[in-house]
Amino acid sequence: MYKNSLLAKSVHFALMSGAAVAALSASTAFAAEEEGAKVERIEVTGSRIKRTDMETTVPITVLSREDIAQTGAINVADILNSSPVTIAGSDQSNSAFSTTTVGLNTTSLRNLGESRTLVLVNGRRFVSGVDPSTGYAVDLNAIPTSMIDRIEILKSASSAIYGSDAVAGVVNIITRKDFDGVEIAAQAGVSGESDRETRTISVTSGKNWSGGNAWISLGYDDDKGIKGTDRDFSKQDLAVFLDDNGNEVADILNSSYPPQGRIGGYNGDGSEYGGGVADGFNRASYRQLVTPLERKYAAAGLTLELADNVSMWNELNWNTTKTNDSTIEPTPLDIVNDVWKKSRNGKGGMDVNSPLIPDALRAALVADGITNLNETTFVRRMVEFGARSTDLERNTIRVATGMDWAINDTWTSSTYLTWGRTDQQQDNGGQVNVERAALALDVIEDANGNLVCANELARLQGCVPLDMFGAGTISDDAVKYVKSPAKAVGQAEQFVLGTSVTGELPLELAGGNIGVAMGLEYREERGTYSPGDLAQTGASSTNQSDPTDGKLYTKDVYAEAILPVMDGLELDLAARYADHSITGGDWTWNAGVEYTPIDSLKLRASAATAIRTPNIADLFGGKGETFSRVTDPCDGITATTAGDVAANCRSIPQISARIAADPNGEFVLTQAERQGTGGTVGGNVDVKAETADTWSAGFVWQIMDELSFTVDYYDISVKDAIDTTDRSVVLTRCFEVAPSAFSQNCNGATLRDANGALIDVNSGTSNENNIDTSGIDAEVNYTVDIGPGSFKAQLVWNYTNEYVTTGILDGDAIDYVGEVLYPEHRANLNLSYLIDDFSFAWRMRYWDSVVDSVNGDNGNFTDGESLTTFNEIDAVVYHDINARYNFSNGVEATVGIRNLFDKQPPLLPQGTNSGGTGINTASEAYDVTGRYFYAGVTVKF
Repeated sequence: MYKNSLLAKSVHFALMSGAAVAALSASTAFAAEEEGAKVERIEVTGSRIKRTDMETTVPITVLSREDIAQTGAINVADILNSSPVTIAGSDQSNSAFSTTTVGLNTTSLRNLGESRTLVLVNGRRFVSGVDPSTGYAVDLNAIPTSMIDRIEILKSASSAIYGSDAVAGVVNIITRKDFDGVEIAAQAGVSGESDRETRTISVTSGKNWSGGNAWISLGYDDDKGIKGTDRDFSKQDLAVFLDDNGNEVADILNSSYPPQGRIGGYNGDGSEYGGGVADGFNRASYRQLVTPLERKYAAAGLTLELADNVSMWNELNWNTTKTNDSTIEPTPLDIVNDVWKKSRNGKGGMDVNSPLIPDALRAALVADGITNLNETTFVRRMVEFGARSTDLERNTIRVATGMDWAINDTWTSSTYLTWGRTDQQQDNGGQVNVERAALALDVIEDANGNLVCANELARLQGCVPLDMFGAGTISDDAVKYVKSPAKAVGQAEQFVLGTSVTGELPLELAGGNIGVAMGLEYREERGTYSPGDLAQTGASSTNQSDPTDGKLYTKDVYAEAILPVMDGLELDLAARYADHSITGGDWTWNAGVEYTPIDSLKLRASAATAIRTPNIADLFGGKGETFSRVTDPCDGITATTAGDVAANCRSIPQISARIAADPNGEFVLTQAERQGTGGTVGGNVDVKAETADTWSAGFVWQIMDELSFTVDYYDISVKDAIDTTDRSVVLTRCFEVAPSAFSQNCNGATLRDANGALIDVNSGTSNENNIDTSGIDAEVNYTVDIGPGSFKAQLVWNYTNEYVTTGILDGDAIDYVGEVLYPEHRANLNLSYLIDDFSFAWRMRYWDSVVDSVNGDNGNFTDGESLTTFNEIDAVVYHDINARYNFSNGVEATVGIRNLFDKQPPLLPQGTNSGGTGINTASEAYDVTGRYFYAGVTVKF
């Protein structure tokens, strides 16, 4: 069993010194025990029982400190999400258009979502960094790279070991310990376009003594980001059109909410509105391609031996992240519906004879038969109010402390407590107070012939006329009166208390003693979010939103056992019972087997159940206003249309009256009515837990000391997956019932106006889908001495066989494999050469060829047909190089280039499904920065 092999020695070296992944993965030791020798046991992600080797019944990928150094990444998300088994949930590009998640960096295993990926720090939970109204995930910004020793990715469900959320697997970030001395590290970088400047500096100091260790680390990171206009692919709002020959082309699609205003078919000054580049508005000119991010952090650790067999440990993390100067385009204001609320039966408007309206515009409107502006379209881009900005700060603090007791030679006890809190504060600019806008649009002439607000009280409060008829016509005083600066605050808090005992039972099987672990755990989550007073009342131009306030807790008991049935055959068993305060009790279990028929080959298989209990956002997320498109099943119904849906529609008095009054006996909505349906989405306390059944099987083959090969097949089936119910689905479920069971207001979910048009359709979270995914992971590691140095090669490959989402209600299934974010193949090839104090690394990242949509639900802007040319995206390969040199005086210098050949991202403009808002590509898959240079130095003394 490799008693003194290079393989066994490599495990110890890699774990204790953070060697490269190639060395670590090659070192898959198969439990080497020498007679009479003390066996060193290590803690491995996925088990609470220490063991003698890294390989377990489930596959684990390790990213070492060396890997992080070779990428020059100052954010752990950059290295983690480049792994073939993970993908970004939120990143600094795909969140740039958001006001609450902007700047977040999260990760998703198997593409199953950040909420199904459990992120741990040193084997224990870390507090969420997402505002509780939006979701739940660890913000990787809160874990600086300078603190990290290695990252272990457990690529299998593990709820029986760690509890809820470990559906896709576990990301366990192991921080540095037992630091002795002082280390100062600094790095700077810049793109080939001379932007996205980054800089980082950290100072770490620690001391070992006979009774323990103490250390502290301080650091600062700054990422200047990239403006949308600084790259050709994102400097304009683009969409897919058909040219004169019917070919798909990407062309400029400027917004029809222009700075000069658009009233019917006219500009604000009365000239004809031509649209296009001349009269439209380029929203991209205000957008971010990469959100700027500034971080400051401090971390500390203390370990003390209180007695020969008792030790205490403490961890402290503090991090603050700022996303200053994050902007999107100025507010697009729909005066008819946002201010006068016509879509909600509002009666406001502006008579065509208002003194605010220019004569030329008045004449054109009168000629068209318009007597009041609420009878036509009236929209404007509010550029005088500036960009909609989000200055957001997240402060995360986490304290972890515990005590370990070596009861005897075989039994140990561990008790720990963690508490963490993330406070989010944001200032939003560029918004409009729609109530004051209504007052400022209602003007008269005073005795001196000056235009003033008609409402006397409003005048006393500073109201001045709001002239929106032309570019630059809104005065500074009007901006001051109408603008709506907003503040929003949120807080996520977590408390965990756990205790466990581990050891060996006095029962020996043929392969050795039975190892066991058992314990109790209590976890409490709290979350609040206040979107600001005007946002809550609906008086702001942003969507109305209710506050969030919720609390949940879970009480868990678990047990695990390792049964060495015989020499070379081991069973791993685990079970957990979790009692959730909202959803009740759930059992989960893990079962695995390892079999080593010969010294060089290990076979393994595992099966497990997992759960994801709903989080604060799922349960208690405040209702927020939305105007996403919905399909009214009554649209097009006639007096003679057959079927239950038609009968249910005609049972609604407003619809039956409209059908009776229509010359053709139809209920046909206007375009404005189809587009004007509002409503809310939010949490739902009736949501139940998701469940998952997973299994994997594979082998580890140490072909020779220098070459190893690992292959694992995985299969994950998620039931009752939590999602926000599409509002059109709400309507379908409401109307596709027998008339005797039909509710005219869909049990309170809908509201119609006097003409029968939908005003509101409300929805929320529910257990919507089943998700099935499967595939193969493979790793090949090779190490050989060439010339005066050592060459290492590692191939990490993922093949996704299926990713099927099936609607629970209708049974509709879509297999997303082959779409942009679900490539069939992803792979990394890492090559390195070490000679004395010099090392060189070349890393290649492969993303397979994909399509934008597998089921044709995208479309061009000319005739709406599904995309063809723009549906096809070629495979890409990114090349990164890194060189480092260790000087004899404790100084290490590094230089590197990411995206060496300046590979540009594929164009995914409007009309595609995968293109991120405002960036015309998919940042989760493709590099948006371009060629990037960095250099750094580390000094140790």
